[in-house]
Amino acid sequence: MNFINYTANTENINQTTLKNKVIFSGIGIHNGKAVTMSVEPAEINTGIVFERIDIKNKNIIKASIKNIDNSSLCSKITNKFGISVSTIEHLMAALYGLSIDNAKIKINSPELPAMDGSSDEYTKRLIKSGTIEQDVGKKYLKLLKKVSVYDYNRYISITPAEELSINIEINYPNTIIGNDKFIYKHSTFNFINEISRARTFALAEDINKIRTSGLALGGTLKNAVVVDKYNILNESGLRFDNEFIKHKILDCIGDFYLVGMPILGKIECYAPGHKLNHKFIKKILEDASNYQIRSKYDVNNTDNYYNLLEKNNDNIKKTNAA
Repeated sequence: MNFINYTANTENINQTTLKNKVIFSGIGIHNGKAVTMSVEPAEINTGIVFERIDIKNKNIIKASIKNIDNSSLCSKITNKFGISVSTIEHLMAALYGLSIDNAKIKINSPELPAMDGSSDEYTKRLIKSGTIEQDVGKKYLKLLKKVSVYDYNRYISITPAEELSINIEINYPNTIIGNDKFIYKHSTFNFINEISRARTFALAEDINKIRTSGLALGGTLKNAVVVDKYNILNESGLRFDNEFIKHKILDCIGDFYLVGMPILGKIECYAPGHKLNHKFIKKILEDASNYQIRSKYDVNNTDNYYNLLEKNNDNIKKTNAA
């Protein structure tokens, strides 16, 4: 494996955005439709914002927990006017992994391009664009106490820490995927080289059922790993021996970035998925005593999440009102 030594400073005390616009094209893995999307620089405190350019009005959708829509096979966000964009998690993971705080994404379809089913191409091309440090401090969500969510035997839990780490376990009845454990300690280097290339995966026995429900219509062996009871159906095999669990980490990172800022805490999880990931971040933010919002080295900043979100939403409200 060729490691990428990217020099972005994950210890930045200031916000960052892209130097240049980056254009991506492909098909949506679920709707099977062609899509073109540009990821562009954005002003301070913008966060990650999507603009559906195929729709004329009320087409701005902020990547925020307030806009999370119900979906089990991907992350979908919908604004108050019913305009949505889906399968955002792999791009969101790339933005988080590269420590990009502010970006505007213009897209001509309701679903992002699947690319190769991972964050690899997003990550590489965003690196090529480069980033600019901006003149406002980066905000972090620091956990102050333990928070947990459960769904039967599945769970996600977080305890206070000064960095993000994810201790994860998965357990599939499929003999190829099986049971696996991994501890991920977040850094830009680790994200690029350990996580970004891990592809989405599916069980061959589930594909017809998924497609009958109108999903995975653009899924192929070029943008997903498919396994049957005894074999990996992709000729090239796996990129990592533990690619399945690493993709679950990638999804977690992308989903958790719907908080709108990096999280500082030690996460432990068993069999996470999009719905549980979303439930988890909502649980953290429902009680202001669970967390503190501050710059990484400023312990005196005690902004409330929802107050800060409202401040940063002013420009979006004005745009959607037009």
